[in-house]
Amino acid sequence: MRNISFSFLVMIFLISGCSSSNPTEERSKSMLYDFNEPYRFPFEVNEVRTEIAIDNPDVLQQYIFHYKNKQTTQELRYILSKVIDEPEKISSQGKQPFELENGKQAYYEEDETSQSIWWESEKGFLARFVYYINGNLNQLNNYKLDESDLIDLANQVQ
Repeated sequence: MRNISFSFLVMIFLISGCSSSNPTEERSKSMLYDFNEPYRFPFEVNEVRTEIAIDNPDVLQQYIFHYKNKQTTQELRYILSKVIDEPEKISSQGKQPFELENGKQAYYEEDETSQSIWWESEKGFLARFVYYINGNLNQLNNYKLDESDLIDLANQVQ
């Protein structure tokens, strides 16, 4: 009788240990999302690749789409990042505001080596297109895009 009682007690501990998780503490670790990609580019694209940052999916999820012209070294990155439990906010300081076709606010920024447009996307993602040449090592000069090119790219993925 004593062995049955002890076995019953061990079984109760095992069952209670397995079922004691609190569902409010569990986070979704899903990294499955559908993203629209641009279909019209301001330069010829002949190399495309995608990377997913999975260093710590409980803290940061980041998806990067690369569109490149190997001959001219022009490259466009479409970056979607999401800080889990703390949505990223765009700093509008030093950026020119634009309204996208869907009514969302976007911000354009440029310097000598790159141009970018930023906006808050769906599902808590911060989205941006970053354009540069030669790995962001050279000044854009004659390769500089019109602001409208980056706005068009952002409108395509909405």
